[in-house]
Amino acid sequence: MAGLGPCKIHRSCVCSRLKAGKCHLGRYRCSDPSRRTKSFQISRRRFDQVRLDMNIQPIHLNLNPGAEFDTKYRFWQGCPTILRTKKGRLYAGWYSGGVGEPDLENYNLLIRSDDDGWSWSKPVAVVPSEPGNGFVAIDIQLWLDPLDRMWMFITQRYLGENMQITDPDHLALWAAVCNDPDAETLEWQEPFFVSQGFLRTQPTVLSNGDWLLCAYDWSSQNYRYSRSRDQGKTWERCEAGKRAAVLKKEEMQFDEAMILERKDHSLLMFARDRSGFIAQCACKDLAGTEWTSGEFTDVPGANSRFFLKRLNSGRVLLIHNNSSTMRTDLCAKLSEDDGATWKYSMPLDSAIAEDWGTISYPDVVQAGDGRIFVIYDCGRITSKEIRMAQITEEDIMNGSICDYSSYLNRIISKAPGKPFDQALFEQKKRDRNIWLDDIFFPMYGIVKKENS
Repeated sequence: MAGLGPCKIHRSCVCSRLKAGKCHLGRYRCSDPSRRTKSFQISRRRFDQVRLDMNIQPIHLNLNPGAEFDTKYRFWQGCPTILRTKKGRLYAGWYSGGVGEPDLENYNLLIRSDDDGWSWSKPVAVVPSEPGNGFVAIDIQLWLDPLDRMWMFITQRYLGENMQITDPDHLALWAAVCNDPDAETLEWQEPFFVSQGFLRTQPTVLSNGDWLLCAYDWSSQNYRYSRSRDQGKTWERCEAGKRAAVLKKEEMQFDEAMILERKDHSLLMFARDRSGFIAQCACKDLAGTEWTSGEFTDVPGANSRFFLKRLNSGRVLLIHNNSSTMRTDLCAKLSEDDGATWKYSMPLDSAIAEDWGTISYPDVVQAGDGRIFVIYDCGRITSKEIRMAQITEEDIMNGSICDYSSYLNRIISKAPGKPFDQALFEQKKRDRNIWLDDIFFPMYGIVKKENS
C-alpha cells in the first residue's frame, strides 16, 4: 500500500476501519517509531457506552470478503463449527487471521457447500476484529434453531484500558441471524448482544421450549449458562453447579459445556476441564432450580472441546478426545442410558501434529436421514487443516465404517505449509509479541521482566 513506509503489515490488514498511518495493531506499538503510540487508548467508559447503547455494534459483518481472506493468505486456522439447513445445505465456519490465537488480526469466516461437503465456497461472510475500537473477534459458533433460522454467534474479547482477564465484561457474546439460510443471497438481521460469556458449543432446546446456551464465565467458581424463554429474543444468566475443581485467584477454565435433557426431564451438563477428564453436574428439573456440584467422569477429555447431543434415534452421541493428556484419538461414542455409560465406540482420527492443537474441537450436525457430519481441526499452526467425517450410528455400533457413504479424515481446507510472504509473517510475529507483552499478558497479571 503506497505511502505507508516500512510497515508492510498494511498489505493484509483485516480491519477495514483502520486508517492510513496505523499499522495492523491499530493503536498499539508499531515497528515504525514515527507511528508508534505509547498505549492502548480505548477507555472503559467507551465500552460501557457500547454496552448501554445497542445501536452501536461491536461486531461487523463483511458480506463481500476480499481476496485477503483466501486460504493462501492464512498463517493458521482452527476451532471449526458446522450447520446443516432444512434443505441440506452445509455451512462451516472457523477462526483465523494474524499469526495465531489470540491476535489483533483474528477474524471468523463462513463458507458453504451445496453438495454434502464435497466442495466448498470461498468465504461468504467474515467477522473481523476491530482493534482500533478495542474488540477482537475470537470465536464463531453456528446453530440452526427450531424455526430453521441460522444463528452465527461471535464471541468478542474487549481489551480496554485496565481491563482484567477475570472481568465479566472482558467477554461478550453477539449474534447475527439469517432467516433463510437456503437462499442464494443471505440476508442477516442486525447483530445483537446476547449475553456476557464465551460460547463455543451449540445451544440445547428443551422439551418445555426453553433454549439453553452455555456461554461460560471462565473465572467463576460455578458453571454458567444463559436461558431464553422466548426463542432467543431475550436471555437471562443462570448458574449451574460448582466447578469440579476450585479455581485459584486469576485462574481460568475453558468450560465449553453442553447440556443434555435426559428422558426423565432432568438436565446433565458436561464440561471441559484441565484435569484431562470431562466434568459433569446435574439438575433434577428443566427449570435449573438445584444443580449438583461438579464431579469428574471417567471420560477422557484432553482439556479440549467435546460434543454431546441426543440423536434422532434417541441415543446420545459423544465426540471427544479419548486421551487425558494429548489432543489426539478423536472418537465417537453412543449411549443408550442418557450418558451414564457409553456402550459403543468408534475411532475417528488419531493424527498427531507438531503443535498442541493436534486433533481437536469437534462440532456435529445430523441430517434427517441419519447421517452424522463431524468437523474438527488438525494442527492449527502446523498442518493448518480443517477436517471432516461423515458417519452413521451403525458405523459407531460396528466400531468401524460399514456404511458405503461414510468417510473419515477428509480435509476440506488446508492453509499453506509455508507463509506466502516470509518477511511479512516474521513482522507480524514480532508485532504480536509486542502486543502480548504490553497488553495481553498484563491482563493475566503476567509482566515481562526486563533483561530476563
